[in-house]
Amino acid sequence: MQILSRLLSRRSPATVEAAAPVLPDVVIAEPFHAFIHRLNAITVPGDLRAIRGGRPLRAIVMDETGAQVRVGEIAQSAPGIDRIAFPEFPDGTGPAFWLFVVEASGVEASGDADPAPLVPALRALAAGLGPRPLLAVGCEGPRLDRAQLSFAMISDEPPAATLPPLDQPALDQPALDQPVVDGDTLTPEQRQWREEGVAILKGFLSDDLLDPYIARREQVARPGGWRSPTPYMHVEELRRICLHPPLMRVLNSLVGEEMLLHLNLTGWVSTERDWHQDEYLSPPFVNSWYAAVWIALDRIHPDAGPFEYIPGSHRWPLLRGARVRQFMTDEERRRAAVTDSGYDAWPSVTQSYVAPIVEAEIARRGVEKRAFLAEKGDVLVWHGRLMHRGSPARQPGLERRSLIAHYTGVNHRPDMPDRRFEGGGHYAVFHTPLL
Repeated sequence: MQILSRLLSRRSPATVEAAAPVLPDVVIAEPFHAFIHRLNAITVPGDLRAIRGGRPLRAIVMDETGAQVRVGEIAQSAPGIDRIAFPEFPDGTGPAFWLFVVEASGVEASGDADPAPLVPALRALAAGLGPRPLLAVGCEGPRLDRAQLSFAMISDEPPAATLPPLDQPALDQPALDQPVVDGDTLTPEQRQWREEGVAILKGFLSDDLLDPYIARREQVARPGGWRSPTPYMHVEELRRICLHPPLMRVLNSLVGEEMLLHLNLTGWVSTERDWHQDEYLSPPFVNSWYAAVWIALDRIHPDAGPFEYIPGSHRWPLLRGARVRQFMTDEERRRAAVTDSGYDAWPSVTQSYVAPIVEAEIARRGVEKRAFLAEKGDVLVWHGRLMHRGSPARQPGLERRSLIAHYTGVNHRPDMPDRRFEGGGHYAVFHTPLL
């Protein structure tokens, strides 16, 4: 998100009235997280100096408690990216910080100025703004070494109170507004879902259902299938599979509400997308009301790069995009922002350091990697927090005929309001061409 879209000036003046007599003119006030030892600089998206027509600005960076505060200089580090440098914070500071950008007339021009007298007013301002989404920043420090990053530094626990029923820590003690689930009445699929984060349905889909889609897909020359993320909008044979009533009933029973189809992957070769959790690519409000389906359209050869997963990893902390992105270099940010698809490519750009972190966590926990070696018609449903990957093909180019579909609970995608119902379930409506 561009920082220019989050200007403090859009707030009511009454919000900062108490701080106005003490603070200089505050242009921006945003929270962020940093997990760098001895933080001494951050990079932010946007051109801060353009906000006030080029008038001098200063940055004030404060830890959440107000015990440590620094004044920083703002300079452009790359087109569309500003860098704020300041005297380093001591070890143990953070990870929660606030960034304030103010008119320089109210702060000494020197970075050595003592901002301590402003702390009470800054804390009052932050408290008055209430909960705000974290600003995505890059973080720098003298000891930044991505080889030292740990899984805990790029993940956290999602709020348990709003998790789906089968994800509650104790089924007989659900969170507020959640139904009580009798563990003795769970279906085999629900039990496997709760324990392993998957539900495997052997021979679930018939040839009569799959073959029309296979014939249609064979007309596409690209091994990766359609480029469009929503080919279901145009391919009825695909939509018929993804909204098959028995499949939708299983999905609904695992997640706890009716599910909404919104994404397909139609490649017939391994994606070779390394270890990740799908949910960390979704908005925070999804919060585990998410599932994906892997459908085998033929026998899957073990050398073709089968789907691999870590059983039980859906109970691990959740990777967080904001935490992952803070360790990106400026060059990686530039590469992520400029792609042929028009989408921000940070998930693929950051795989170079996320995958080794996950591998280290797998080794630390001593858990197994499991491959889904399926027959035609077999289905694997996986949890949004399950750690999984498209494994590298040992025989490059060997076909791995499959269809992947992603779903979210209908009450947890307010960003997808246009919907239709067909067959056994809902799908989100998008107006993207079939490419």
